[in-house]
Amino acid sequence: MKFLNIIFILLLSNLIFGQNNQSIEKELENTIGDEGLIGAVWSIVNNDTISTGAVGLKNVISKEKLNRGDKVLVGSITKTLIATGVLRLVSQGRLVIDAPVNQYIQDIIFENSWKDTTPITLRHLLNHTSGIEDSKFWQVFSTQPSPNTPLKDIFSKNASILKVRTEPGTRYSYSNMGYSLLGLIIERITQKPYEIYLDNHLLKPLGMDSSTFQFVSQIGDNADKGLAMGHFENKVTQENVPMFLRPAGQFVTTAYDMALLANFLMGDGVIQQEQFIHKELLDQMGKPNSTESNKKGLFSGYQFGLSYRDRYKVVGYFHRGNTIGYRATFYLFPKQKKAFFISFNMDSEYADYELFNTIFINHLGVDKPKVVKTKEELAQNIDAFEGYYKINPVRFEKFAYLDLLFNSIQVEQKSNILEVKSLQSNTYTLFPISDYLFRKEDRIKPSHVLYENNNIQTISDGLLTYEKVSPIYLGLLLLNLIFGLLGILIILVRGFYLLIIKNLFKQNQIILLPFLSILGLFLPIPFLLNQSFLNLGELTFANLLLALSTGLLPLGLTLGITRNWKNNKSKIDVVGILLTFQWIIVLIYWELIPFKLWS
Repeated sequence: MKFLNIIFILLLSNLIFGQNNQSIEKELENTIGDEGLIGAVWSIVNNDTISTGAVGLKNVISKEKLNRGDKVLVGSITKTLIATGVLRLVSQGRLVIDAPVNQYIQDIIFENSWKDTTPITLRHLLNHTSGIEDSKFWQVFSTQPSPNTPLKDIFSKNASILKVRTEPGTRYSYSNMGYSLLGLIIERITQKPYEIYLDNHLLKPLGMDSSTFQFVSQIGDNADKGLAMGHFENKVTQENVPMFLRPAGQFVTTAYDMALLANFLMGDGVIQQEQFIHKELLDQMGKPNSTESNKKGLFSGYQFGLSYRDRYKVVGYFHRGNTIGYRATFYLFPKQKKAFFISFNMDSEYADYELFNTIFINHLGVDKPKVVKTKEELAQNIDAFEGYYKINPVRFEKFAYLDLLFNSIQVEQKSNILEVKSLQSNTYTLFPISDYLFRKEDRIKPSHVLYENNNIQTISDGLLTYEKVSPIYLGLLLLNLIFGLLGILIILVRGFYLLIIKNLFKQNQIILLPFLSILGLFLPIPFLLNQSFLNLGELTFANLLLALSTGLLPLGLTLGITRNWKNNKSKIDVVGILLTFQWIIVLIYWELIPFKLWS
């Protein structure tokens, strides 16, 4: 009788589980349709039980349906796998996590002002705290790499590529180059291509038999019919192409294999009675403790291939990824032995991918902790933190000027809260937890910390760090931009007016060369629009034309204003040129003129 009861319970649980799967599949299908996406594969882990599914199309042109066993790309979630491979080598004693990187790759040179006291270590690379920037345009947007381009080549082009901008270990700054260096270190230690080594010594032991680090595409010599096609908006298809920074984003897998990975990462690190990875290392994934913000009491950030994430009234560990034609999410809740993975075969700028996280979290019934209580009053000296802040370090140095203008924030005290305003995002509120720890309005745990660093007021959420900046400096930069755009408008209006009345080409028109040089900025546009985005980082005709047109602009302005200065009768022309010129000087300082995408 007891045996029959057990059978009945198992049958009932399977029936309920199947109904739940049908329910979530319908919800996912509806949401994918609402968001204009093509398809997705997904998996769920719930107390060691794995379920998988697929919705939508594998290829929008062929109309072939996506199946749960089809292969997908995961973009930056590759970093979680690379980190796991590094932790395996650390567990074997083949790597030391706090050893200097140059102990393993002596021929790679960092431009590190702190090298004597704080050399870059494996830990820094794993945690995105090395201080090197994310990547260069030519490393990402290029059709030049092959599946076997030596990893060293992406660091040997120029010594400044590996410039360290903040003291290693102190601040988080996402770096695809950092994880590509980890791939190179694996190769130097194992004396094998990192793809082959990790396929055999990481994926096989984990049972991830349908996954590979090696390059796979939907067409050509490396074609795999099981790989779903990538897509962009307007149902444009995009096959997978080789990349320079492949350890940071090249990985092909299935939903089931990612569930196996989730199960392992939430376990004790043992495979077939062998301690494959030390449990104390696995337990540190997603739990940073070494940055400035961590030492000030904030425990959010990134560690060993996973981010701490406080969203949707739950706390978990997470990595997202996107690559050409794909977006993916990997989410773990280790204490509850719950996880989910989803990969969409469409990279859309308009779809709300966060909706799907909510669907999975609700379906899994993830525990929602109580919201941390807030203080009644702010600290007495909190007014010292009011003001304007800039990001430091920025993710891409090439766009530091734009980050300064448009991604800086204003912090303002309002009663017993802090209000944070930004041009790029919605205003949000910070509630005090202690004197200098704060909780963002939609979080349940402390999310921000305020502190002083070298007498500079600093704010961090564990991932972005802001330093106080003079409002006068920001204001002058903004006025510089506004006056510069006004100057360009004046030159264009005056130029077209003189052209219409047929006076533009008379000898005494100082506006002629400035007008023509500004019109020249429009010449590259049709060529850039007809060029693949994959060529943006290459020395193409369109990119060369862009560099020439922007480089000739200050020359045109200079020659214009020095041409027949005394004979010029129109003061408005002089004003327009001077207003434009003062902005161009700032753009030259920020190395945005000439604008060379391939540099």
